[in-house]
Amino acid sequence: MKKQGEIYVNNDADKWFERNKYSNHNCFTEYLTGIFPKSFLRSKTIAEFGVGRGNNILFLSNYAQQIDGYDGSSKAIDNLKKIKESRTNIDGIEVNLGEEFVGLRTYDIIIFGFFTYMLSNEEFKILVENSKRLLNRNGYIYVYDFLSETMIEKVDSHNDKLKVFKRNIGFYLDEMKDFYLQDFKLWDNSKLNEYMSKDNQHTLDLSIESDDYNWTFSSLFKLR
Repeated sequence: MKKQGEIYVNNDADKWFERNKYSNHNCFTEYLTGIFPKSFLRSKTIAEFGVGRGNNILFLSNYAQQIDGYDGSSKAIDNLKKIKESRTNIDGIEVNLGEEFVGLRTYDIIIFGFFTYMLSNEEFKILVENSKRLLNRNGYIYVYDFLSETMIEKVDSHNDKLKVFKRNIGFYLDEMKDFYLQDFKLWDNSKLNEYMSKDNQHTLDLSIESDDYNWTFSSLFKLR
């Protein structure tokens, strides 16, 4: 029986790229650069797992010593190679993020870029173990994804052979037990464009609805 990640990579990864190539999640990475001093990032290596159209990679290349992208979509990696032509500190490879893979190097920060909802719980565990192996001492994982009060598993609207997973914060805390939680922020997924126009992302958004349908979150974890 094929695993979720294998089905996704073989049939849907490139389709996902096409559907979302105009999406902009820079608000999450801008928030990350507000946590770390710019002088800290200058000497660091960063990886983004799930690169999409590469806008986060391009943005962070202004700060990091090296930033690499890993994605199951050949179109996403081809697009990243075009971005790489104008930057010396960008690289990337095509991988199945739900399986063990060999990294280009080790990293100080790894970003889970809005894709873990497409991984089964078993594959998420593999992802965390891969990340621990690729992290330098005292390294960080920065996660942003959907969040819900309860664990939700349902059939993907784009492919009925796939499931999507919306998880609660308890799941992430349990699976990231080898990490300290350093930062947490709740976001409203329907207001990403509005967030992009704000000057201070650290301001608490009091308008987020109690209904968790549009909840997303970002969390920074530090390896123990």
